[in-house]
Amino acid sequence: MNRYKLKKSAVPYLFLLPFMVIYLLFFLWPALYSLGLSFFKYSGYGAAKWVGLQNYKNLFNYDTMWKCLGNTVFYFIFSFIPTMAFSFLLALAVKSKFVGRMRSVYKPLIFLPQICAVVASSLCFKIIFGERVGVINQILGKTIPFLTNPAWMRWTVVTLLSWRGIGWYFIIYLSGLTTIGEDITEAASIDGASGLQNLWHIILPMMKPTFMVAFITNAIGSFKIYTEPNLLLAQNYDPSMKVAPYINLIINSMSGGQFGMAAAAGWILVAVILVLTLIQLKVLGGDEE
Repeated sequence: MNRYKLKKSAVPYLFLLPFMVIYLLFFLWPALYSLGLSFFKYSGYGAAKWVGLQNYKNLFNYDTMWKCLGNTVFYFIFSFIPTMAFSFLLALAVKSKFVGRMRSVYKPLIFLPQICAVVASSLCFKIIFGERVGVINQILGKTIPFLTNPAWMRWTVVTLLSWRGIGWYFIIYLSGLTTIGEDITEAASIDGASGLQNLWHIILPMMKPTFMVAFITNAIGSFKIYTEPNLLLAQNYDPSMKVAPYINLIINSMSGGQFGMAAAAGWILVAVILVLTLIQLKVLGGDEE
């Protein structure tokens, strides 16, 4: 009987075993290996040389790292605000009674940019914001350097990130809004609450867990940005223009045979994301016990 109970209790762990094996082999072990590698000087072959914290010291004294990190933070902040705001407002509009039967049309249209491949989206934006033959410049009859001037280049990337991200977070917010029963808002309306009061005192507090998921997901994705700016600004990339995302620093270090430096840069990025996530958890979940 005891043997039967033991087998029965072991069944759930057998189902979890494939995931655990994959997790250990392809995530936990590489993560721990890269953490150890960050304390060595290693070119990808031969023996690794112990350097302690030297890789981290070199990075903190490396101006390019701060430029890359600063631009990554810029992309995060200025794409975060419009993406979160517009996606939530669109979710509210689609969820409202005024949309009616057209809801099934609006939802796929808003989500459509997220379906488009990153490469295709970046190339389309390159055509739209081109300096000489770009669509916008052709319409305006001007030659605005969207993709050649650093001041404009940043905002072009932000526009692309916001355009792609709104559809994804629209779905997240719409899912969160569906968990709020209409009987709650209707009861508040009967008691005399206006639409804004419903939004401020009922919808926003009940959406806090959804906001937390969306904000943390956006922060992690924004700090790992690589494809969009590199494709959109490929022909005009110049380190002196200060437009590189942080991941470029890691990849360039690896291609230069500085695997220890690349691992250290990766763990600095992990620390930044962790701190930002903890701040968001504190702000959004500070009043919860």
